[in-house]
Amino acid sequence: MCGPITPAIAVAIGTAVVSTGLGIGQSVMAYQQQEQAAAFSNAQAQQSYQFQLQRSNSARMFENLKKDQQEEMMRINRMMADNAYASDVAALNARLTQEFAAASQEQQKGAIAGAKARGEVVASGRLGNTVDLLVADFYRQQAQFDYSTSQNLAFAGTQTQLQKQGAAAQRASRIGSQQPYIMQPVLDPLEPLRQSGPGPGGAILGSLGAVVSGVGTAMSTYKNAPESWKQSGGSMSGTSYTGGVAAPSLPGNPYSYKRG
Repeated sequence: MCGPITPAIAVAIGTAVVSTGLGIGQSVMAYQQQEQAAAFSNAQAQQSYQFQLQRSNSARMFENLKKDQQEEMMRINRMMADNAYASDVAALNARLTQEFAAASQEQQKGAIAGAKARGEVVASGRLGNTVDLLVADFYRQQAQFDYSTSQNLAFAGTQTQLQKQGAAAQRASRIGSQQPYIMQPVLDPLEPLRQSGPGPGGAILGSLGAVVSGVGTAMSTYKNAPESWKQSGGSMSGTSYTGGVAAPSLPGNPYSYKRG
């Protein structure tokens, strides 16, 4: 049979149980704290990532908006430039047409006046070289008038073509005053790396260390206990362990308190 539990052994076992329990509890709490710290760090990183992603999306939408606005401005500017060019060309054509019409009327008037003058000379009944010279002079004057009119119309046409070219250049300048918007590149943030939590190995090693430490504490406690506690029937704090109700045995512990 096994020997009785002495007070020193009882105190050593209690100290070992308390020390081991505290050590295991500290290991578990440290493991849980590390898990919570890793989860909190991951949550913060994910929140920062979502915020940066929203900023990137907003910046990209703003760039697209500026691009669309610039394209609309270019469309309106081109339409106004085309309308102004068409109006200028129409005005130049109208003025040239008026000049042609006025020149044609003047030529008709000159032809009528020349024919009338020649008719008057012929109707006067005069004969001879003088009459022929007068009629020839009327034709010469008519031809000179027609030539001058044609030259003026040619100059007017050339001037109109130059003015049309100027109007076309002005149209191109108005269109080129608005350039396409070059969108700025917007990069999406990198998704954060997830921080892994602590593995169970640390908690297991900590628990084993707590057991070893508890055993060492028990051995140290037993070693430093008074000699009277180490003897069967010894007393601790004036209380005898030779009688009374025996303490319950620990699971797997072969020792038990023996009644006196």
